Amino acid sequence: MRKKYGKLQKKENIIVFPGMVDRLISEGLKHAEDFQYDLAVDSIRQALTYIEADEQTLGVYAYSLYEIREFAEAKTVCEELLKLGPTYYFETMELYVTILMELRQFGEVKEIVESLLDEGVVPVEKLDKFEQLLKLNERVAKQKGDQILEDVPHNNQIDVRLFQYDTFSRFPEDKQQQLLVELDGEDLTSIENELVTIIEDDLISPITKSFALLLMVHKGINRKISIEKFGYQTVINPAELVDPSQTSKVESVLNMTEEELIQNPTKLEMVQDLIIRHSFATYPFEWFSFDEQEVAEAYINYVGGMLGEEVTCEGKLYDLLVRIDVLFELRSM
Repeated sequence: MRKKYGKLQKKENIIVFPGMVDRLISEGLKHAEDFQYDLAVDSIRQALTYIEADEQTLGVYAYSLYEIREFAEAKTVCEELLKLGPTYYFETMELYVTILMELRQFGEVKEIVESLLDEGVVPVEKLDKFEQLLKLNERVAKQKGDQILEDVPHNNQIDVRLFQYDTFSRFPEDKQQQLLVELDGEDLTSIENELVTIIEDDLISPITKSFALLLMVHKGINRKISIEKFGYQTVINPAELVDPSQTSKVESVLNMTEEELIQNPTKLEMVQDLIIRHSFATYPFEWFSFDEQEVAEAYINYVGGMLGEEVTCEGKLYDLLVRIDVLFELRSM
């Protein structure tokens, strides 16, 4: 049966086709999950010209703006969210405080965080985080003249010191990834060795390693690098790699899940989004020793469990999926 569409809407003489706004929001959320924050901002910004977004969409929009360093607008969006009293109030407040620090509004950060702590309203599980933010704010305020924590310059001159291991490893994971994202399209010659050190280090997050490796892949850098993730180790050459979602094994698994879930598009989208997201974390490994069919079935069952279905989720592969999900959870904290 052909789908029935609603009436066309108009806003300031612009025709808004049914489903267009939902599609823009859906695309924006997916872009954010894939770390394509610039595209996420473009899609959600378009949608916001027609509707007032829900809390989830505004939250993703604020974080995406933060990631692409549009701090002023990110601050405004966070303020709107906080006025609404969002479900994730303290997560939003944490982002808001971080943005204020980027804008060098250290006095306001001090006032807000101290007030929250004094009033005793911060949840127990968030206390350490806000206390750390307060200490970091005080430290940065004192050394704001030190360029080591200044924004990355936008004159195509890379501040090599930011990527030297002793400095880079001290940054929070989200800051590390932000710095790497900002290198996209830049000449990496001056920091090639630093990127290799980041990729080869055992203590750097697998997701951060993927950001660094993908930069070298896009530049076609030809050199051997040793990389370890999730207990597996190999030697790779960035010049010989493709993007994580374009590998033969990932494409095969995506095709298998599509064939299996063709009658369940909602679950299919969830499964495939998770596959692409996880393939970034495990990059350049392709689910290690597990075969395509095993991986496809595991993801279908894993998402089924999320949806409340009675499925069996156990074994080494399931443990790996949980472990990767925990990494992304920690990244967003």
